[in-house]
Amino acid sequence: MGDQIKDMQDFQSNALMSAAKVGALSGTAGLIYGAAAGVIRSPNPMIHSLSCGIHWFACGSAFWWLRSNIIKHHYQDKASLQERTYTSALCGGIAGGSVTKLMGGRLVPGAIIFSLLGYCGQSVFNRVDAWQMENAHKTSKPLMQRMAESKWIPLRTLSDQEYRGMLREKLLSVEAEIALLDDKIQELEQSRPASAPSPKQP
Repeated sequence: MGDQIKDMQDFQSNALMSAAKVGALSGTAGLIYGAAAGVIRSPNPMIHSLSCGIHWFACGSAFWWLRSNIIKHHYQDKASLQERTYTSALCGGIAGGSVTKLMGGRLVPGAIIFSLLGYCGQSVFNRVDAWQMENAHKTSKPLMQRMAESKWIPLRTLSDQEYRGMLREKLLSVEAEIALLDDKIQELEQSRPASAPSPKQP
């Protein structure tokens, strides 16, 4: 029983820490978005930016805390990818709608927007994670080799055996050309008239 309580306390402290990190990340994104949107449509861009940053921080923190608790307690950390996607959509809707309503906004649009964000974000994460798992056991090739093997680049990589074969062929062609030149030199020497004997001096 004591171990169970300790595990629960550890989980809650880790969940709160993770929620704060996610909230900080989403709050930073909210500050940037709020600043850009405030310059366009608000007379006070700084206030608009701060408001968006606080809003997104609260939504991100609440979303991650809810999601962590549902996956831990309801699925015992064994949720499938589809279950994680649905959980993220649900938690995004609850957190986004509640925080938006508390900050004076409308409940339904906030719930819909943040639910879509949770669903799309988890779907993208699932695809990236699956792609990484597929390529985890594949040995990565150097960039130059990948470029050389590409069908769009008119170059080809050669193995050591192929390179030796090419050198052998070039050596044989050079030797054949040398043999032809030797034959031509011999023909020229044979076709050259013999020099006449020099006359004897009295």
